Amino acid sequence: MNNSIVQRALAWRAQGEEYLFARAKTFFKHMLDWLEQCEEYFLGRGRQNASRAVHGAIDMQSPDEVAKFETADVCCLGLYTLPLSEIVLAVKKQRWSRAGTALGKVLARKASIQFGVHDCAGAQNWIVVPIPTPFLRRVMRGIDHSDIIASAFANELRFPLRRALWQRFGRTQKTLNRSGRLQRLQRFALRRWHVESVLGKSVILVDDIRTTGATLSQATQVLLHAGATRVVAAVVCMVEK
Repeated sequence: MNNSIVQRALAWRAQGEEYLFARAKTFFKHMLDWLEQCEEYFLGRGRQNASRAVHGAIDMQSPDEVAKFETADVCCLGLYTLPLSEIVLAVKKQRWSRAGTALGKVLARKASIQFGVHDCAGAQNWIVVPIPTPFLRRVMRGIDHSDIIASAFANELRFPLRRALWQRFGRTQKTLNRSGRLQRLQRFALRRWHVESVLGKSVILVDDIRTTGATLSQATQVLLHAGATRVVAAVVCMVEK
């Protein structure tokens, strides 16, 4: 009698555990599906497609047109046109960090060839500095898009990443014309604890968009004044002017 009760209790326990395990498995599957649907809704594409979307957008760029806007000290992946512009905005406005990482890796490979820093011997004096986002704007957006791109850039080249600059909060660049951007002097400043990390170094400034060049110009002047020997820029895309 007692053995029969024990056996039935064990059987009920096994059935209960199997039932709970199945329910938990179904719950987590639905949760993952829901998260994927949310990502598709907000970003218009899944995580796995970030690298594919970035490479596809760059392949649609005309190398001849891009070359017209590049110089010896400025490297870019393309012009600010669809679909590349859409991806850049998704990184900034929709917090698509995986696309930002993919952009940084591709940009690093191109910059290493253009600036001649693909050899380890010549790479020891280089550092990567992102164009900083003002603190309040970074909090409001929930992402520092330039830092994400620059981090992937530095990791790809195995260069030190130095967040040497900070930016004062003000009106967004897109609301200003060229003269207004140039009038925003002293917008950037060097962080005091990064003085030694910049002194005597060659710097690669990394940003998402170059519109008039005022941002890169002001940041370059701050770094050169701090003792950098050379400053070049790597941007994802340029606005055609």
